[in-house]
Amino acid sequence: MNLTDEQLKFITEVASEQAIMAYKENEQKREVAKQDHRLHNIKLLLKNYRALVLHCEELKDELEEFDEMSIQELDIETINIESIESIKRSKRKSISMVYFIQGKMEAYKRSCNENELKYYHVLEKRYLSSTKYTIAQIAELENIDERTVHRYLKKAIEDLPVIFFGVSAIRFEN
Repeated sequence: MNLTDEQLKFITEVASEQAIMAYKENEQKREVAKQDHRLHNIKLLLKNYRALVLHCEELKDELEEFDEMSIQELDIETINIESIESIKRSKRKSISMVYFIQGKMEAYKRSCNENELKYYHVLEKRYLSSTKYTIAQIAELENIDERTVHRYLKKAIEDLPVIFFGVSAIRFEN
């Protein structure tokens, strides 16, 4: 079967258009997945924030002890220098993450106008305060319905990606 130049050109154009459309569709899906991944990570950090804080309170003292410890004081048979450095890096990373979250939450609070502070207060009670409040307790304390607590939490968490990840968290429409 022989194709004319015109037929070949038409087939090439249609195939190119289809390929471009498929590529754009794939990019949009990846962008949505990236946004979902960011929200998931923020929720994970918030959910584990209290545990990280408790963990880090113990770590600060341990890190100081490690820094002051001499090589002679180490049990070389069970621990080597590399493992100590790895432990120190891990502990510093945990402490850094707590400070990172605290800084981002403070930035979120400052970004809220007077009306939006209600979202921050609900988020704070749910994830950040030293007391762990249930949805029902937050609803009672804030004098709102439990569904409203969920709505406020959703709104607050939806506002956080830009604060956590900057401009890369903004989805620009084509």
